[in-house]
Amino acid sequence: MEDVGQEALRALKHYHYWAASVGLLKLQNHLHRDHLIAADQVLSQLRASQQLESDVLFTMSILEIDLRLRRCDYSTAMELLENLAIRMDNGETDVLQRVKIMSLKAQIYDRSGIAQKGFSVALRAASLAHKAKILPALWEAIGAISRILISMREFEAAVRLMESIMPQVLECENCNLAAQSFSHLADALMGLAGEANAESLQRKERLTKALEQIDRSFDEFSRIEDVRGQCEMMAKRATIMHLNGDPVLANDCAAKYLDIKKAAKELN
Repeated sequence: MEDVGQEALRALKHYHYWAASVGLLKLQNHLHRDHLIAADQVLSQLRASQQLESDVLFTMSILEIDLRLRRCDYSTAMELLENLAIRMDNGETDVLQRVKIMSLKAQIYDRSGIAQKGFSVALRAASLAHKAKILPALWEAIGAISRILISMREFEAAVRLMESIMPQVLECENCNLAAQSFSHLADALMGLAGEANAESLQRKERLTKALEQIDRSFDEFSRIEDVRGQCEMMAKRATIMHLNGDPVLANDCAAKYLDIKKAAKELN
């Protein structure tokens, strides 16, 4: 973005759009690196900008909601999302934006501990994305449905659902979508392992598969430098190591967790 030629930015409209896009990228990078104070500052600068295009305003709103979620401020995140939905209803909204709003609403319910409340909205999001043939949005909505199934302890159904879409998810070449999808699959496999008899071969196989998905999720989070995502995967890995009776490897995961946090603070 910084290499865009000055000739292309002579028009004021083009310059404003370029400046806003650079600001959005900086905001996203700060969120991924868990630099929330810096993200707040960039967000304030973007709000002060003039003549922002509708797609820029939408992306900015989504990132602001992400900021609230990373601070575990779920009520404010939901309030911002509801306000965004009202603004979208009053203007022209494309299908992708509508699906994004619905999927995000289901995700907020999930993080708030009331995932089942988002079941109908997640189904609507999946149906709308399917009709419009917007595949990345469809996979995101299906991921939200899998989270609800996990909350209902329907682990096998969640595993089947996520395994059926993983090849298509990888074709999208969207690191964040892939990371979240691998994480959902890992959680479902860990749930299945919990239902198996202790010390059984089936339990060990499911935990091993869950570890594979956690590692793949960690790799995807690492590509976009998402510190919180990497730490979550390390925490899950440590949990499985404890379950497998391997405290040494569990402590290694805990040490790596701290190293990731320390490295992120040093970059701040």
